[in-house]
Amino acid sequence: MTHAVSLRPRSWALVVCSLILIALSVPTAIYEWNQALSGIDASTGWLAVGASTLSAIVGLAFLAWAARLKPTVLSWLAAFGWGTGGALIFAGFGNGFIDSAVEASNLSDEAVDFVTSVLTGPIVEETGKGIGVLALILAARKVLDRPAQGGVLGALVGLGFAWGEDIGYYVSALEDGMSGLWESFLARALLGAYAHAIFTGVFGYALAWAVLRARNAIVGFLAAAGGFVGALALHAQANGVGFLAPEDSWNLTYGAIEIPVLVVSVALLVWGLRRHRATLEA
Repeated sequence: MTHAVSLRPRSWALVVCSLILIALSVPTAIYEWNQALSGIDASTGWLAVGASTLSAIVGLAFLAWAARLKPTVLSWLAAFGWGTGGALIFAGFGNGFIDSAVEASNLSDEAVDFVTSVLTGPIVEETGKGIGVLALILAARKVLDRPAQGGVLGALVGLGFAWGEDIGYYVSALEDGMSGLWESFLARALLGAYAHAIFTGVFGYALAWAVLRARNAIVGFLAAAGGFVGALALHAQANGVGFLAPEDSWNLTYGAIEIPVLVVSVALLVWGLRRHRATLEA
């Protein structure tokens, strides 16, 4: 009996990159956990972590089914870890610094909220997440089959980021009891429709396309830059809708926009991952 031998190349660059990102993410994730959970009782902490973990597990299960854990399980761990560790702490310090500068300006309180939510916040957060995506996709270029796999790595970073970020939001929401937790879970996990995964997934897809399909460096740079701008635009619109939606119909307005974005994103990702190479690749 003969055994099939895999001809799939192994990328030691991806292994090393993944291990570095994991090593950087573990201490930063622990720091973020301590910040989010300090000074609260155990039951509040477990409820917050459980609510955030529930949505993360659903997202991870879907991506595992769609992408078959490719290019490697280690790269998946690194992507998710960077999101909840390195990217989150980058965003925390970056947003804190910029928010302080904006607040010190002569803008009104309403203008400060809008600028930090819709303009500066997306730039800082997508940059933090994008660092990990950029490192992983450049390291994985020899083992990526199609650009949609880059979208998966980006989505994993976004899932990790949302998982860590949502814990803090849920802790705050629990100050109003279980009703507060439900309202926050509804907005962030259900109506928010995996927003961070979609934002960063767009950049991951564009960057992988640039690495795998671009005919020259200029086209590749423009594609990657376009993907980053697309991630910023999606992030800004989501924050803008949440900021500007009428109070008496906030949930309806927010969900009516973000849930269709999720449906379209899921359909495009599955299509891009499942097409045969004989067709134009995703």
